[in-house]
Formats: sequence, C-alpha cells, structure tokens
Amino acid sequence: MASLLRQCTQPSCEFRFYEELGDFLPPERRKCSFVHAFDGTPSVKDRIESLGVPHTEVDLILVDDEPVPFSRRLTGGERVAVYPMFERFELGEANRLRPTPLREPRFVLDVHLGRLASYLRLLGFDTLYRNDYDDEELLAISRAQRRILLSRDIGLLKRSALTHGAFLHATDPRRQLREVCDRFQLDARIAPFSRCARCNGKVGPLGAAPDEHDPDRDQPGKRDPDAGEPERRDPERAPAERDPGKPPDVRDPEPQKPEKLGRTLRAIPANVLDEHADALSQCGDCGQLYWPGSHLIRLRQRLAEVGVPI
Repeated sequence: MASLLRQCTQPSCEFRFYEELGDFLPPERRKCSFVHAFDGTPSVKDRIESLGVPHTEVDLILVDDEPVPFSRRLTGGERVAVYPMFERFELGEANRLRPTPLREPRFVLDVHLGRLASYLRLLGFDTLYRNDYDDEELLAISRAQRRILLSRDIGLLKRSALTHGAFLHATDPRRQLREVCDRFQLDARIAPFSRCARCNGKVGPLGAAPDEHDPDRDQPGKRDPDAGEPERRDPERAPAERDPGKPPDVRDPEPQKPEKLGRTLRAIPANVLDEHADALSQCGDCGQLYWPGSHLIRLRQRLAEVGVPI
C-alpha cells in the first residue's frame, strides 16, 4: 500500500472503512484498504462523504492511529481508519465525533418510512411523519426540535446542517424497527400503545391496549408500504398551506378534540363494549378510539419475529 501511495501523481491517502460502513462503498472497497487521491488539502469529513459515507454514520476517525475531528486536513500519505457507531464499546469523550446523545430520543422520518413511523408510535416513541415533508422541512424540524432524522436517503444525511440522523440499512419496516431499537438502545424505553399510530398524540384511558394501533391491519384502498413504493400524495386530501411564520411542525395534522364521552361510547360497536369495556383508550389529540382485538395477537407475533416484544 505504501508503494501505491508513492506512485500516485497527486496527494493520496490510504482509507479503510470498518463494519457496516462498507455497505456505502462499492464491493471492491469493502473490508480492505484502498488508495484515494484528491486535490488540495480537504477535510477528512469531505473525503469520507465524497466516498459515499454520511457523516451521521461515523463515530471515530483515526489518522495515523490518532483520533481526529471531522475538520482534520489531509495533505497526502496518511492512513485513515473510519469506524461506525459502536453499540457495545464505549469511546472516550475526547474521541467521540457524534454529538451528545439526546436525553429523550424523538424522531422525524422521511417520506418513505410511513410504516416504520407507525411502529415507533406503537412502541410509545414521539415520531413526526408526513408523506409530503421536503428535505428542508425535515432538516429544520430535526434541528429546531432536537429530533433524530431517520432516512434511507444518503444525500439528505450528508447535509452539514444535520446533527442527529441515522441511515437505515434494512428495507423491511419491522427490521428497520429492530435496527432503530439497537442503534439508540430503545428496548428499555418501550411503552406500548401510549401514542396514537395515526397522529402521534398521547393515548390514555378510556382503556389500555389497542387493536387499531396495528400498522399491519388491512384498510380498504390502502397500499402496502412493504411493496417498496414511496408514499404518494392524495390531491383530494392535500394539507392546507403552511403559514411561513410558524415552525415546521405545524404541518402535522391539526389535532381534533375528542368527542363527548356519551357520543364516543355510542360510536363503539356493542360487542366491543361488552367484551372490552375496561380496556378502551382514546387519543387525546385526534380522538381515535382503541381496544384490544384479534389483530393484537398477530401484531405481537410479527414484532416478536424481529425481537421486539410488546
């Protein structure tokens, strides 16, 4: 490798990316060192992202075996080792590149992750999602509200304005959920059925455990997000234009106040009232009603398959 560096006619470094960071590289550059040439004296962050790896995925950089910040300038001849977020190995604070983890993990998801948003809300995590957020809105919400931006858009995660974000390697929503739980150590924070899968509002008595929370339940005319297609806007249900003087999160649906209890109970099927009178719950924002039903067993089985108990 040293001889290859000497043969280069322009400044070059030896790079090595470890573990899942290799997923961002072409196959011939995975699990091995390679020479990368450049012009001038770029920052190590600039070169890492030029090779395809978002800065949000990097937690440690060693240049000639010494930890360095993203701003470290390269002049040529260096050996650069790049490591991902460590799940089981605690780095010293002086070496860590990522910002201090948020005390309470809250999320905002890009437009292709609607099913994952439902799952995260199902587990009780504060999760903003719309199928018409643009990139600027996502970045603004992430920064203003200190939310972790989840995405499979590498270009979005490379934006310098982003401080808290994560790339999702999995494409299946349930495996994405497992990936998020592992990366942000969420298992101990799971509070099932405490948020509304529809609007992200808080759910409370009337009852306890929902059936309608199930993001896998069949709904007439609703496409399956697992099919890999992006969410599409419905022109008949387009949201009202946002007041530019208000913060980005006002684009979330305007909360509707719950109905009076009497009217609410009349809207519930009689057999549900008979069987689940002590297990009814309601969203405090949109008024959605929940009760345990047949889908709950299937939902628990599906999530247990990826190691997420509820």
